[in-house]
Amino acid sequence: MSITAREVRVWARDYGFAARMHVRSQLDPRPPRMLGMPGARVHVLMIPGVVERWHFMQPLGARLARAGHAVHFVPELGRNLRSIAESAPIVATALDRVAAAHPLARIVLVAHSKGGLIGKRLLLDRARSPELAQPAGLVALATPFAGSSRARLLRGQAIREFDPTNEHLLALAAERGVDARIRVVLPDLDPHIPGNRFPEGIEGVRLRASGHFRPLATAEAGRAVVAAIAALTAAP
Repeated sequence: MSITAREVRVWARDYGFAARMHVRSQLDPRPPRMLGMPGARVHVLMIPGVVERWHFMQPLGARLARAGHAVHFVPELGRNLRSIAESAPIVATALDRVAAAHPLARIVLVAHSKGGLIGKRLLLDRARSPELAQPAGLVALATPFAGSSRARLLRGQAIREFDPTNEHLLALAAERGVDARIRVVLPDLDPHIPGNRFPEGIEGVRLRASGHFRPLATAEAGRAVVAAIAALTAAP
């Protein structure tokens, strides 16, 4: 698939941001701390994308904390190179930790890219075990729910899992039982996921800005995620 001049410009800015976050994650070995107030009504669990340490989620997490939410990270994912099926239990352990410490809070998963697929897998797994802590929902930013045509061009199982023909990805998309508890935020143009669309039956918004990584640090995306959290946690 050809790459347009606009995509090249977006890609260059995207990778500049990603490079800075990778350097930061290498130079800062400290474990993450919770952002926001422990007594917040909503606690957010941040799930990064593939090859992203928790630091990638910190700019967005800071915006959510300023909006009044408590924010937690999952450093146990490391660079998030495990499969979706292997990663979901790691996030589930973090979810249970937050739920035990804050039993009155509503918990929302906020995820980037692959993190959204992990989040959906967790929602589905938890729906089968109602006795366990249940997230109020998932906000997925730039997530390839239908895969990416460019995944097959790259080596490595962690990326090839996003091939649109991948059986596990197709099976995850076919499970629709938790779609009403998912909100999607998509960039205007995502060079990593050409033609990314809203999955059928899932609500969402499209940003004016473009990029796969940079929306993690933009005010526009922050506002969209805050609004999605509000919708998922509104009183019935």
